[in-house]
Amino acid sequence: MSHRPRLAGDGLLLMPGEVTYHPAGSSYRGALSGDTRDPFEWSSDRLLVAESFARLRLDDPRACERWFLDHGVIDEFGRAELVVELGEVAGLDHRAPIGDSVEGIDEEQRSVSWHLATLARLSESRADKQWDPAWGHVVLDGAGEGLIVGGPHAGRRVSPAHNWTGDQSEKDPGRGAFYEEQAPLHAATEGWPRVMLIESRWQHVRVLPADRRRFSEVEEAEARASELGSSWDEMVKLERLILEPRVQRAVERRFTTELVPSATSSGTRHVLVPRELQIWRSILEPIYLQLFEAVRRITEGEPGAAVCRECGNPFLVLDARRRFFCNDRERFRHAQRERRRRLRSTRSDSLEGAT
Repeated sequence: MSHRPRLAGDGLLLMPGEVTYHPAGSSYRGALSGDTRDPFEWSSDRLLVAESFARLRLDDPRACERWFLDHGVIDEFGRAELVVELGEVAGLDHRAPIGDSVEGIDEEQRSVSWHLATLARLSESRADKQWDPAWGHVVLDGAGEGLIVGGPHAGRRVSPAHNWTGDQSEKDPGRGAFYEEQAPLHAATEGWPRVMLIESRWQHVRVLPADRRRFSEVEEAEARASELGSSWDEMVKLERLILEPRVQRAVERRFTTELVPSATSSGTRHVLVPRELQIWRSILEPIYLQLFEAVRRITEGEPGAAVCRECGNPFLVLDARRRFFCNDRERFRHAQRERRRRLRSTRSDSLEGAT
């Protein structure tokens, strides 16, 4: 069974050689190893990597270290610096350091979890397109800078939840106006998911009207904040807006060349061979390719995600044979539970017949 997204090509993920948790900086640090793996194979817990990452216990540093070593890292440092150099093994520089903050990992995990839950809802209602506008209420962080999408405050920006407390205005009277403005926004968006939005590096890709030479995900979200997510079709558009710049990064390929020895009748000739490499430093690239594939399937009329009938967690449906359970273990547990239920029902019927 293949779960490789159509846009993934022959891409491979560069693996870390070491990952260590540093409590003082609340971060994970290490270095790349030069080894690569197929990130679309089953994870160690028999899940796809997007699902496995969404269920990772971030409050267990040792479990996180093992997960990052087995599956790959977020690589905040490399993504920020856009450091991807062609080298001698798999076309990459192995010596590049990696560093991920717990806060950054948490933000990315919450975003992936939101996508999985949203895709399950879109899949379930793809036929009748019944939609609750509240499902599209979200705060866009990252380049979105707290942009509110949906609800009466759509288009405004709310400050980060982690540094907001209601009594700050008393401690800092000089910023009273700021707190007065932000208080109702925090109250209105309490409990809303906060999802990471990044800007595209390719602002001229889309064919736009003459008065719009440059496309910006953030500007588009600002302009349509009250509409995005308000219906089934608008939710697909919101997903497209968030996923597209991630996928643009994931499908980029690197070009390099090498001289390959070739035996001839007169000796050995070194032939110049071009190579295109699709190598990812961050596990987020394969994850977002999986999420994009799910949205693509949904727009084609196929399910892209579902909720496991046993564990209740959302999972991706990238193959028609995986529809009801996220893995065989949960399928077995469900079958056992149903078997026990039938046995109890049979015993109860037998006792009633005996009386």
